[in-house]
Amino acid sequence: MRKVWLVALICTLCSVRSQAATAIDSVYHDSIRNIEYQLEGLSYRIINSPDLEERITSCYYFVQTLKKALLIPQSFEYEFTTLKTVSVLKPKDEKFRIFTWNLILDSGKYMYFGAIQMNRSDSLILYGLLDSSDYIKDVEFETVDHEHWVGALYYQIHDYRYRGNQYYMLFGWDGQDGNSTRKVIDMLYFKNGKPYFGEPVFSVEGEMLSRMVFEFADNAVMLCRYDKNEKKVVMANLVPPNPLFEGRKNTYLPDGTYSYLEFSKGYWVYKDLLFDDRRENSNLYRHQSPTSEKKKKKKQQRYER
Repeated sequence: MRKVWLVALICTLCSVRSQAATAIDSVYHDSIRNIEYQLEGLSYRIINSPDLEERITSCYYFVQTLKKALLIPQSFEYEFTTLKTVSVLKPKDEKFRIFTWNLILDSGKYMYFGAIQMNRSDSLILYGLLDSSDYIKDVEFETVDHEHWVGALYYQIHDYRYRGNQYYMLFGWDGQDGNSTRKVIDMLYFKNGKPYFGEPVFSVEGEMLSRMVFEFADNAVMLCRYDKNEKKVVMANLVPPNPLFEGRKNTYLPDGTYSYLEFSKGYWVYKDLLFDDRRENSNLYRHQSPTSEKKKKKKQQRYER
């Protein structure tokens, strides 16, 4: 039953085309704004209603209403600023924007929904994202299309080019099931105009991963994002609170140190310990000048806030 209504929700968003112009005017702006008020109420009920049936129904009507808003000409230029529980991200090149949101079941399990709206001068193209996380066996190694998406609520996007190909690194949050939380680093690219997720460009300790997944305790907060100043992906290191809990990811917590991914020859290479001066007994730490030490501590504090 769950699969039936999920497919019904997302299929209404898939591969929609309509005519659209390039610059928004007041008539179109007001039309979308009126629809946004409806979306705001629906998104609130998706998150806050105590009744599962109402949450599901609100999600269904949210999909229908969002599609209605995005079919209005010039909708790509409209910023949905009142949708506080829906993530709306654009890359720097503004070739598309991606909407993601979630719905929690009574079991505590989160389900994810999304849509990619392409930016076209002569037409609007919309792709619905179908969360298939429960059915993907090796989530870190699979490349999937928009109908087999690894669901997450995206909070950051970093785009870059390599050898003429455009890539979009997506950083997402997944509430899992109330026992643990996940952070996901995924790679989005377009092939023949269609979106695909997952590309084996993450080099981690001898393995090539299509995406990176970090699981940790539900009550913990993990930093995982692209830092434009460092030009690296910075990640908090996760450890069990006790050696006896090794392997039980739902107990893992950040230990105050950070690893990172550094781009090299088309790959994002995993490296340990972003701040070497964490090792207070090392020669590097003892021979640093006071000025250098202050700079590094200031940089660490930026991540620890």
